[in-house]
Amino acid sequence: MLKKRYALVSSIILFFISSESFSFMSGVKTELDGGQELEIINGVIHQGPPNSSVNVGYGTFRNNTSKDITLTVFRSPVFDDLQMHTMEHSDNGTAKMIHLKTISVPAKSDLSLKPGGHHLMLINKRRDLALGENIMVVTIAEDTVRYMLNFKVIDPRLENDSKQNHDDHMTY
Repeated sequence: MLKKRYALVSSIILFFISSESFSFMSGVKTELDGGQELEIINGVIHQGPPNSSVNVGYGTFRNNTSKDITLTVFRSPVFDDLQMHTMEHSDNGTAKMIHLKTISVPAKSDLSLKPGGHHLMLINKRRDLALGENIMVVTIAEDTVRYMLNFKVIDPRLENDSKQNHDDHMTY
């Protein structure tokens, strides 16, 4: 009797640790994982004031495939909402932030997220962010392929490159 229970428990354990069942249990289908087809290079989230409800993400999307990747959804367990935005500049020198429903990263190319251009708005953080912490962002393409991207939390005032790129948001 004990041997039969052991065999049954062993079978159940083997079933649950197989890759297909693990994928099912975790809610991630392996065939929808884009892996390194899309990467974020130097992905950073600027740590804002403690009472700020919005943070911003910058970096460079790198498309390692021979087809365009159009991203439609951004999510993170740390924020209530993530939105892709760009800045629209008028002839009279004013700028307006535009919410983008989709963003396309051309085949075998990069797309920069930077101040004054495309950027990721991270809205309503659910907890405090620690400097140096990596924040997972999941993005879903229009073909339902998912990409997991890591952004590092930085203080832009302490990062030379980020400070230089951040100066165009300052009012003098």
